[in-house]
Amino acid sequence: MDVFTLLWIGMAGAGLVAAAKFGPSLASFAGFTYPNAKFNAMGAPYLQEKELTRLVSSDSLEDFQANVVSRDFSVEGESIREVQRAVDMSLARIIAMARKDSPKTVHGFYDAFLQTLDARLVKDALRAVLEGSQAPEQEPFSSLGRTLRERLRQADREEMLRVLSEVDMLEVKQLIETEAPVMAVEYAVDRYLVQALGRAEVPRSCLRTRDVFAKRLIDVMNLKAILRATYYDLGDVQQMLFGEGREIPGWQVDHMLKIDSIPEVISLLEGTSYGAPLRDVLPQYERQGLWVLELAIDRQFVRHAAAMGLDDTTGLGPGIRFLVEKQYEARNLKAIAKGVGEGLDAEKIWNVVVTT
Repeated sequence: MDVFTLLWIGMAGAGLVAAAKFGPSLASFAGFTYPNAKFNAMGAPYLQEKELTRLVSSDSLEDFQANVVSRDFSVEGESIREVQRAVDMSLARIIAMARKDSPKTVHGFYDAFLQTLDARLVKDALRAVLEGSQAPEQEPFSSLGRTLRERLRQADREEMLRVLSEVDMLEVKQLIETEAPVMAVEYAVDRYLVQALGRAEVPRSCLRTRDVFAKRLIDVMNLKAILRATYYDLGDVQQMLFGEGREIPGWQVDHMLKIDSIPEVISLLEGTSYGAPLRDVLPQYERQGLWVLELAIDRQFVRHAAAMGLDDTTGLGPGIRFLVEKQYEARNLKAIAKGVGEGLDAEKIWNVVVTT
């Protein structure tokens, strides 16, 4: 065998090794190319102050509807509730579109995100069984929501516990069995939905981005729970917490729970990305209340989502940024529809609007 044949065989072998090593990641990269380009091209106008100003200044619900010019969101309906439902349905369609365009390997993540839209439906269904009442009629967005709505509609307590076991909502089941307060059960539902996002099956190349997103969401939920508990002097705060987050470790959460002053709680956040935004709005909080702090946390979370889109441009990052921005756009539209429909002053409506 001559030297050229040996060289050719060696090069071919090296090529096979490289293909085996990098092939899966290159295939994953290719699968995200189209959806990420699409997500990056679709803006979030209803997080921008200029666009929101037109809506907040609407004279009536009809005027608000006329001012919404969007290919993403529908605001059809004759009542506030109908308009808000149209916005929710639009958001569900947006998530379904993002799922369809994305690689099959991340469909589970989009399914888990869609489940979060059914949080209220699930809580209402459980509460109805516990109280022996009728749950409000709501159309589910996810398979989990559909399952629980159908199975719990005529269920008694024992059947409800069986259903919760079947869908692996084991903490929720345990709390109901021990007759925990309804609020504790509802927080457990939220924890289940957040944990589902953190457990969603994704390719190895997307694991870090998925984990960072879930941990950042836990930080947000923990911070809001601690601030609410401190502000309203609530009792058992542990039932409101979500576990270990990205920036705020468990020991720091425990420390904050021992403090009864919101400014002192915020001082403990120095060195995290939430410290400065919360410190900056403390004077406004002193005048206007807790919502100021929650709004600052939401704005920071949107910024984190945008950063994830830049950190993981060839994977799940742009999809996460897109979902979070659309979720907050939907929240803004629903809040403004309610405020305008109820005749609130523009200043009060601005109090619940998230901008970037």
